[in-house]
Amino acid sequence: MDIALKQRLSAGVGIVVSLLAGWQIAHGSLLLAGLVGGLLLMWLASRLVRVPADALVAGGVLVGYLVGNRGFAQLHLPRLPLLPAEAALGLGAGIAIWRTARSKVLPVQRDALNLLLLIWIAVGTARLRFDFATYGFLAVRDFAMLYYAAFFFLAQGWSADAAAQRWVERCLTIGFALTAPVFLVFARWPDFFVAHFTVMGTPLIFVKSDVAGGFMVAGIFWFLARYGRSGNWYWMVLAGINLVGVALSNSRAALVALVVVCVWPAACRDWRRLRPIGAMAAAALLVLLTVAIVSNKPWTQSPGYRLYESAASIVDYTGSKSYESVDLGDKPDNNLFRTTWWRTVIDETWEKGRWLGLGFGYDLADQFTRIYYAEDSEEFTVRSPHNFLLTVFSRMGMVGLALLLALLATMAGHTWRAGRDAAQGRTDGRVFSLWLGSWGIFTCACFGVVLEGPMGAVVFWIILGMASATSAAEPEPLEAEDAAGDAPTPADSPAASLPNAGAAL
Repeated sequence: MDIALKQRLSAGVGIVVSLLAGWQIAHGSLLLAGLVGGLLLMWLASRLVRVPADALVAGGVLVGYLVGNRGFAQLHLPRLPLLPAEAALGLGAGIAIWRTARSKVLPVQRDALNLLLLIWIAVGTARLRFDFATYGFLAVRDFAMLYYAAFFFLAQGWSADAAAQRWVERCLTIGFALTAPVFLVFARWPDFFVAHFTVMGTPLIFVKSDVAGGFMVAGIFWFLARYGRSGNWYWMVLAGINLVGVALSNSRAALVALVVVCVWPAACRDWRRLRPIGAMAAAALLVLLTVAIVSNKPWTQSPGYRLYESAASIVDYTGSKSYESVDLGDKPDNNLFRTTWWRTVIDETWEKGRWLGLGFGYDLADQFTRIYYAEDSEEFTVRSPHNFLLTVFSRMGMVGLALLLALLATMAGHTWRAGRDAAQGRTDGRVFSLWLGSWGIFTCACFGVVLEGPMGAVVFWIILGMASATSAAEPEPLEAEDAAGDAPTPADSPAASLPNAGAAL
């Protein structure tokens, strides 16, 4: 296209948009002006830091979900129900289509993980076509657990761009560094965040313990990989803060996730990951024992005993054990809540739709509430049975669950290879830490509502996509200075400057 013609068209579009925005402002609406202003600011920021616009926004969304959690997930412009995840996904999909048209390269790799995920999404999309006619918007709402998986493919595209990859990794580092401190402060003073730390009436930070617990488990191994590469003490401190956050989170799912994830480096004999965790755990137990000894309170009121009772309550399905620690008396009821709902969902799905499921939009809580809350007339709004595997089974039947299990088996194969490469010194463990982080978040999703909403799903699928993209490349040998534990590269330093390479949109 002729340059002069392009300039005239751009000027014409700008004049029309400006007139429309001015007309809306005169009538008290800031919607168009806000959208145009936001796009211009995003474009300027992208040009300034030289990071593609979609990766720039995705990095900010990652930090928002890691730190703000459920509060950040509910932010939106007035009269525009466009949430952060959907905004980032729409922008990323649009730019990915434009980028694919120019380069003729899809952000999809030819491997089993990509193929299974595509088939899984396709099966769910085919199911949605019929469910939408029956349930309307509720079907789309439940279908979100599948369309968030599109972040997996976007993350693979960002990993192919050096500047975008550095940016997203640094945003992960910032988010993981803030997750545990913010969670602990929120747990201590929740009323402050709900009443005062708000944006247009919505709390900017509102943390769910099961979601934050998975993030903290992922953060432990994210920072341990950096400690193993550089040997700098502050990475170990950040890993330790996340470990303390898991211990104090009152999230039993996080404790289970930590144990499950630790099985991987043990199986791969990657002792560089396990030794620091063992040392930190021993130090933490020593501190808890010292606090119990020097304090005037009985042992049953100490933090160490509370941690013991929290772990013991995981297998207390009958509710026969009595608890002396504060806030643990409801744990047996919590176990009964989950197991009753799980049995109800399994029985109902097997009876009504064992192969293709009950569909998106179907009320999975209806029969459960009749059993568990038989005498309670209060409205029950939770739609997912606190187990992602059962959510998939109930929505998509055995077909959807089989595809998900095959996807998990493929993840396990990639994790094993990455762990063996890290244990044998062929890589620095960064890729292994991404796979471990994915398993940590997914384990928490088996005990809570994590991947059904954007708070956990966006982080999970981006981490998984980055792990998949990096695993597809040949393992690179460790650099001599990294192996020797010298200073970290600029990309690993928390005080590193912004990326200054790569094309910007």
